[in-house]
Amino acid sequence: MRHREFAVHGPFRDKAKRGQPKEWFLRYAVPNRSEDGTPLLDADGKAALRYHRPYYESKAKAMADIPRLVEQFGETGHSTFVQSRAAVEEYEQAKQISPEVSLVEVAKFWRLHHPVQDTKKIVEILPTFLADVERRVGKTRHWEDLKSRLNAAFLEQFGERIPETVTRHEVMAYLNHHPGAGRTVLNEKRAICNFFGYLVQEGIVTQNVASGIKKRQLPRIDAKEVRFLSLDHAARYIRAAERYDPELVAHEIVQLISGVRSDDEMANFDGSWVHPETREIVIPADIAKTGKREVINELEENFWSWWSAYGRKGLLRPKNYEPRWNRVRVLAAIKDVNEADRQARLPIKRLLASDEAKSALANWPWNGRRRTFCTYHVAKHQSAEKTALILRHRGDSYTLHESYRGLGVTQDMGRKYF
Repeated sequence: MRHREFAVHGPFRDKAKRGQPKEWFLRYAVPNRSEDGTPLLDADGKAALRYHRPYYESKAKAMADIPRLVEQFGETGHSTFVQSRAAVEEYEQAKQISPEVSLVEVAKFWRLHHPVQDTKKIVEILPTFLADVERRVGKTRHWEDLKSRLNAAFLEQFGERIPETVTRHEVMAYLNHHPGAGRTVLNEKRAICNFFGYLVQEGIVTQNVASGIKKRQLPRIDAKEVRFLSLDHAARYIRAAERYDPELVAHEIVQLISGVRSDDEMANFDGSWVHPETREIVIPADIAKTGKREVINELEENFWSWWSAYGRKGLLRPKNYEPRWNRVRVLAAIKDVNEADRQARLPIKRLLASDEAKSALANWPWNGRRRTFCTYHVAKHQSAEKTALILRHRGDSYTLHESYRGLGVTQDMGRKYF
């Protein structure tokens, strides 16, 4: 293939047109092409040229038009002439492979996947994204969730890809083949959407490929029955905390009897937020899940009784909280007090390693303390309105009532709980 620079010659004066309105002209040549844009070749296999001679009213006007011609034909690709039959055959072969797509689009696709500039892959960008989330919200449950969902399977599927090359169809296929249940898949989709939203914000991609995926397009979410602690189990649990680890009691009653969220809010819950003088709990905006100051009032009387006995200023969550909490839950599952006392003397690692301990922890209800509070509070008051206010639910209280009714908890059981 031989390249020829586009050139404009002139201006020249046409002697035959002297004295006429347009006697000055320029000369240039461009490839002669077929209707589909293929260069036409002559008998020797060289590009056939089409010559042009535009006329002008003056030499100055001809000179002034040269930059326009150079821009029009030089920079648009007309200055490169195909000079060989091999190039035409290459074009025809390419069209046979993808006849429904223009070769310009094929070239764009290839360049997208093989950029000239140094473009980072998803596996290289993800740590920056997680660092940005940590900077904004800290190492909260939200951060932990994103870190967990955007690793492993997600990186195995897309980690080595340039973000702009990932399509919505590919993300849909990934989600629909995800081994998790419907709720897990939906949360995975939300994490991916969050990540690509950041990429759009940073100008790394032009669109969020996950934002248009609807819930109805994903695997069905099967509703699960609400699980909570029975009256007997709840009593054994709080008594176990009193008996084996009293420092935990204040931390636990805030959740069991006032319904404070266990994930983000309890991690840094300070006893100074509890105000016996005004009978309310005030959670600061930088701690509350909603990002706004939250006030919980109209609490049950037994909360204040427990708080007067175990409440304290400062952080309620003690050191080494997780293993200590696990220990109390395991001991609470043992109905024989003497046996519980015996196992309480075991080293904590040995206690938690037993099959009985693993079974007790596996059977603990998800979000058990808040759901236990909600179940008995709705039962006692026979209305979700008051419960929704304490839980700081922004949704329809009817939905809350529907979730916790029909669980075999009577109004009298609700009264006994509180």
